[in-house]
Amino acid sequence: MKAAAFVLSVLTLNVAGPRRVHQGWQTRREALAASIKAENPGAAAFQEVWRPEDAEALGAAAGHPARAHEPSLGLAVTSRLPLLDRATLDLGGGFGALRAGLDAGGGRAADVYSARLDPSDAPRRVGQLLALADFVRAQSKDRAFVLLGDLAAASDGKEAELFLDLLGARDLCVSHGDEMCGRTLEDRRVDYALIPYSSRPPAETARAVFTGARAEDDDAPPLSAHFGLAARLEPRWLSSRPAAEPDGRLEALAAAADYLDAARADADARSRASGWLPWRGAWAARRARAEASRLAADAERARTALARAAKPAVPAWE
Repeated sequence: MKAAAFVLSVLTLNVAGPRRVHQGWQTRREALAASIKAENPGAAAFQEVWRPEDAEALGAAAGHPARAHEPSLGLAVTSRLPLLDRATLDLGGGFGALRAGLDAGGGRAADVYSARLDPSDAPRRVGQLLALADFVRAQSKDRAFVLLGDLAAASDGKEAELFLDLLGARDLCVSHGDEMCGRTLEDRRVDYALIPYSSRPPAETARAVFTGARAEDDDAPPLSAHFGLAARLEPRWLSSRPAAEPDGRLEALAAAADYLDAARADADARSRASGWLPWRGAWAARRARAEASRLAADAERARTALARAAKPAVPAWE
């Protein structure tokens, strides 16, 4: 009998869970669990799920025995498929990424990522996008991947375009240049389902989920501040791999370095302007200097990667 083709349905949601239980959370978690069960995903990525018992409850609702959770980052990946391995990227401040390697059968493996980046600081987020792209390219160089999560960057903005070029990825919410998922947070989409880019588009796109109220009452609050995304990954996804050098990566690295250099110069200027003020100004100056130092390091990383990528290969005999 011919084996069934491999298909993986996935979903992602920033559940905005509490670090400590508060009134109303148990009811909202039950509503979330019911919605997750109804979606019936093969694998799920959750963000802002800080408590182990919440990760366990959401994984159980999905019917997923395999669960990876990183409480310090509030990230979880759960799956019906067995878990092979895992890795984390800690970007500081409770932001980062969690990779779960899944056993797809027949000696095949695939990676599911849950990620969340800083929504409040655009220059810092560009540095995080650089680090995240490097992390995924290194971790999944020999595997198919799907990157799920809240990247905090608007899907129609320059940051999202830059990240797709850095990673060499396809946004499953975009089909033939059209946005298919709509907003996921307020008036923009900041949540993503990304797979390795190929010239042949996937058979299906992502869609928004968890868009309803938490209960029968239309006046009830939503399940989360975010809507979620769901997607069905077709069999050919399993054979996809990240490009060794994605088209557009050099230009993206150069653009990121220029942007970070400009942000560093602005931070330096703020540090100088604050220095003459009383003690509060000294605090602002120290903060601006620390920001400038971080941005300088991010810009240097981008320029180093650019130099390495642009350097022509040297024949072995030279």
